[in-house]
Amino acid sequence: MRRNKLAWILLTGALCLLLYTIVVMRSDNKTSVILGGIDGAFVESDSLTFVDPNAVVETPEPTVDIWPQLDLDDFDNPQYMIVNADNFLSAAYAPAESGKISGTNNQLFDATALPYLEQMLQDCRDAGFTVYVTAAFRSYSYQNNLFNSKASQIAVGMGLTGKEAYLDPEYQKAAEEARKIVMEAGTSEHQLGLAVDLMDKNYSRLVYENMDQEMFAWLDAHCAEYGFIKRYPTRKLLLTGWDEPWHYRYVGVEAATFIMEHGICYEEFYAHYHPGFKYG
Repeated sequence: MRRNKLAWILLTGALCLLLYTIVVMRSDNKTSVILGGIDGAFVESDSLTFVDPNAVVETPEPTVDIWPQLDLDDFDNPQYMIVNADNFLSAAYAPAESGKISGTNNQLFDATALPYLEQMLQDCRDAGFTVYVTAAFRSYSYQNNLFNSKASQIAVGMGLTGKEAYLDPEYQKAAEEARKIVMEAGTSEHQLGLAVDLMDKNYSRLVYENMDQEMFAWLDAHCAEYGFIKRYPTRKLLLTGWDEPWHYRYVGVEAATFIMEHGICYEEFYAHYHPGFKYG
């Protein structure tokens, strides 16, 4: 009897020692984990694993090219042309055929893309929004007048007045400032006849944050269905050189869908096919 009792005590002690050892080992492996970004809110867990930051991960090459299958020759089509200070249009360029945008004061648009634009505008209105076309096709001479007017306005603010003010060397400073606000003739997509500025009733203020954000959310979500992209989004300013979130450009449904779904700007799209492309 005494031997059985002693054996039981020894066995119980051994089990307690084993349990204590396991608890200590697991406690040493616990890690403080921050939850929800709140200071002091953490738990201790030994159930998490961490990836070695020094490990080399081999990314497999994609087996399918997801980019639209375009050749360099396709970019001679106005639909895919890029227009900026390094890729400008001649003074003689104009759409082969254009038509009036319904409900506007003789605003013109490329005739081939016009039906897509008008359908987008109608669907936007049917969704409950009031959308205005404030700019569409602009000729080289019209854009030139816009630029010169802005440069002259800035020059007057600098004290340069009179008919010969543009001959003053200081006028170049005014012109340089104007280039940050208005595109020079030949460098605007509006001359393609494939770009529109779309705004709501607050358009005269030209302050995007004051405009109907729900309307722009609808346009951004649906414009690709009609072949349009948001051409100069604020977040892409360093790549495009312009912050005009109300400016939409027709590039066709295939390209527009790819661009909008992947959150890239047209410069990034264009650069994929032109590796030497220089960003704005």
